[in-house]
Amino acid sequence: MSNRTNRWSAGMFIARAFPVLLVVLALPGVAIAQSTADTTSADGFELTGYLGAFTPLAKLADSGDSLRAEFSTKIAYGLELDYWFGNFGVGLNGNYARPNLTLQIVEEVGFPISLDLGATDVWMATLNLMWRPQLKGSASMVRPYFAVGPGVVSVMYPADREFDVEDETRFAVALAAGAQIEINSGWFARLDLRDYISQFNTEPFAESKTQHDLITSVGLGYAFH
Repeated sequence: MSNRTNRWSAGMFIARAFPVLLVVLALPGVAIAQSTADTTSADGFELTGYLGAFTPLAKLADSGDSLRAEFSTKIAYGLELDYWFGNFGVGLNGNYARPNLTLQIVEEVGFPISLDLGATDVWMATLNLMWRPQLKGSASMVRPYFAVGPGVVSVMYPADREFDVEDETRFAVALAAGAQIEINSGWFARLDLRDYISQFNTEPFAESKTQHDLITSVGLGYAFH
């Protein structure tokens, strides 16, 4: 099975399993009635550091049968600062990953040639608009949330004497879902699934291609309220 198929299967499994996990965590409180006075979350700042997996779901480029380019799955690091007012919030987060870039060149005669160009620096940042319901009862320690916002993806490609890829910064839209699980006063664990959607279009790849880059992470945060 190809690396692309493995990554796609892994990404789809994560994308499908993550919402199920959130539902299981939230189920005990879903059936409990909520009063209007109890649906307001505490206001204030929250800071979260996290570690996860950077999983591209598509090849960077695929020029027919002649040239293909793709990232590997690698560890991602991130930091997020949020401010909540009631059930709504705004946040700023940044991620860093260092995947390997692989090119596959197919000649008219012969077998495909794979070139490992080395590690690539990938920086991502988004401004998030967030919403989280306030659960009650036994599920009050779990705080699910959903987020959407604009962002940027900046990629610095490795230098290669035979094949040069231009560095790029592209606009992205990020969709996220996750849950905070209270540990004790102020501290919480966080599960997060985030999809960065952008258009890859840089030399020498002329064809624009939609990218879905997943970051699945586990983090530790503190609420300053």
